[in-house]
Amino acid sequence: MPGVSSKPDMRLLGFLLVWLMALPVAAAEPEKRVLLFVPEDALVPSIADFTRSFRQTVLAEWRGSVTVDIEYLDKAWFGSASYERALRDFYLTKYREQRPDVIVSFVDATPMLVYLQQELWPQVPLLAIFNDDFLVATLNQGPYLRANWADFDITGTVQLALRLLPDTRRVALILGSSQREEDARAYLSREVSAAAPGREFIGLTGLTLEQLRQRVRSLPEDTVVILVGFMQDAAGRSTISRDVLRQLHADGAPPIFSVHETMLGNGLVGGVLLDYELLGQKVAQRTLRLLAGERASSLPPGSLESNLLAFDERELKRWRIPVSRLPVGSVVRFHEPGLWERYRWQVTAILSAGLLQAVLIFVLLWERARRRRAQRLHVAVLDSLPGSVAILDKSGTVLRANPPPRQGEGLGGLPAEKLRAPGASYLESFREAARTGPPEMAGAVELLQDVLAERSHEGVVEAPGPVPGTWFELRARQLELPEGGAVVSLMDVTPRRRAEQEARQARDERAHLERVAAVGELGISIAHELNQPLAAILTNAETAQELLRRTPMDLPLVLETLEDIVSDDKRAGAVIRHMRALLKKGEGQHGPHDFNDLVREVLRLVGADAQLRGVTLAHQLSEAALPIHGDGVQLQQVVLNLCINALDAVSHCPPGQRRVWVRTQRSRGRVELVVEDTGVGLTDAALERLFEPFFTTKREGLGLGLSISRSILEVHHGRLQAEHRPGGGALFRCTLPSLH
Repeated sequence: MPGVSSKPDMRLLGFLLVWLMALPVAAAEPEKRVLLFVPEDALVPSIADFTRSFRQTVLAEWRGSVTVDIEYLDKAWFGSASYERALRDFYLTKYREQRPDVIVSFVDATPMLVYLQQELWPQVPLLAIFNDDFLVATLNQGPYLRANWADFDITGTVQLALRLLPDTRRVALILGSSQREEDARAYLSREVSAAAPGREFIGLTGLTLEQLRQRVRSLPEDTVVILVGFMQDAAGRSTISRDVLRQLHADGAPPIFSVHETMLGNGLVGGVLLDYELLGQKVAQRTLRLLAGERASSLPPGSLESNLLAFDERELKRWRIPVSRLPVGSVVRFHEPGLWERYRWQVTAILSAGLLQAVLIFVLLWERARRRRAQRLHVAVLDSLPGSVAILDKSGTVLRANPPPRQGEGLGGLPAEKLRAPGASYLESFREAARTGPPEMAGAVELLQDVLAERSHEGVVEAPGPVPGTWFELRARQLELPEGGAVVSLMDVTPRRRAEQEARQARDERAHLERVAAVGELGISIAHELNQPLAAILTNAETAQELLRRTPMDLPLVLETLEDIVSDDKRAGAVIRHMRALLKKGEGQHGPHDFNDLVREVLRLVGADAQLRGVTLAHQLSEAALPIHGDGVQLQQVVLNLCINALDAVSHCPPGQRRVWVRTQRSRGRVELVVEDTGVGLTDAALERLFEPFFTTKREGLGLGLSISRSILEVHHGRLQAEHRPGGGALFRCTLPSLH
């Protein structure tokens, strides 16, 4: 019945309308922004763990759009007062026009961020995290500031070390020489001494890294070492505490304990360790509450408990510490399985294989004979290939390689013997060469790793060799075998690269000669361009002299006259600088440019020449910027050559008909320059040979300008074309790839 079905239909329609009206509201929700300041570089493991965990938690748990920006202050490695002032000025400038929704500081970055909050964002909530409770008392907390701490449990770690090693008689404290570590030295020394009553305290502070390693090696056996941090030694060299721990462990140091979870697994026995990933999650959760609109003063005060009792099983075994001594709730990592756990299935397989030994021997003998026949064919093919060809297993070890090269044949400066020896590591040999060779060799190592790991099927890399002036080409392809591997060919391409370099140098020489010739043709125009500001300077100088003789002297008019002199001088200087850039000889400097600016400078240079010739030079440049990447001088040479050719082409036309048009535009994602003239135009035969070297339609021309211009554009991945202009004359079209 119609009366029954109409109500559900109307309800459905109303629901759809409400849903559609709600969509723009959700889409219009503004993006939130969190700004996090940390005191150290991202290379410091604790900072890396904390920032990664913080960012991941915020992005995963915030329902809307949010951006997390992180600033690393490098305060341990650069701790001077001038650096601190420079940082303040830098961040005041950087963030003056930006307003985050929440700002978070980690330990020593707090003073800097409190200052920025007061100067830039007094009503943006700030969450500050310290590593000691007494530091929180230094801040005046309020509606927009909450301070918490995540404590370094030095006392607990020392007491734990003495519990695990009760025969300990000495406790040594290792601390670096950065400003932060120097400021904390006295406090930490008292805390360690108080936690180890009756034990001798040894302070290993204020030392260079070499002195520290020597002192630690000479410590008695009944010593435990507490490594709090070593970010800088006494000689001012920056270090990473985890790397220092590895060196001390390799030197045979006594048992080492710390308060940083990031050191576990690098020679550390353990301790009451601060878990930076857990801390990052907890700080992120409080940050999310601030993003949701809570006031900073409503967040819970006090400590963010992020410590855990963690130990390295390998170090416990090394120092013969039984697991029974560990406190309840301890975490033991890096478990090493026993012999039976490690080889249970292997032993079982060996026993089972004995039953099938007789059958397997027969099968293996038959298989060996078949493989020998295939191997002889494989060797014959491999030995006939040019260059160095090697077959590698999945780990990068050479299984087979063709014979050594003939006398005088090179491999781009690479160690041929290591790359051909069966059983040698081809991949490791490349890594060694890359460590001492140019940075581009890293691409060859990456290609080998990708092909061997089956991340890439095949690839080719051309890079400079470790010996200066040498080049090699590396081709790698996966072996279509179940066990994997790769076939690698290595060719010395040094002769080809040298020939390319010589050709490039010859092209640059021709381009320079063409620029010199073009500038020579504009000599009268340049003189006219310089004469105007020089004449204005003379006139203004004479006017200033006359004004200075007046009584009373009209000082404002004198100043205005002197400003005109300075302006005219700058104008003349700009012309001279542009001329020097065009005449300068040397390798091109590639970089980003606005093509409109390059064309505009050339038009300013040829404008006076066009007036002297009686030519109407019209230009229509794109209103929007045309960003390109390349050598600005060489690209201006192309524009200059096209403009001069157009002026020459119309010079024989009657006055009033000498016209040249220059315009720029964006076309199909590329930047385009069009130069038109009303000259005599080009024949079909001339169009076919126009870009050949030494072909010219001018009586005095050399025939190199257009050839060089096309070569320059091809290097820049561009094109140069010539066409008949409708209505008479010629049209040249130049296109270049756009940066955007």
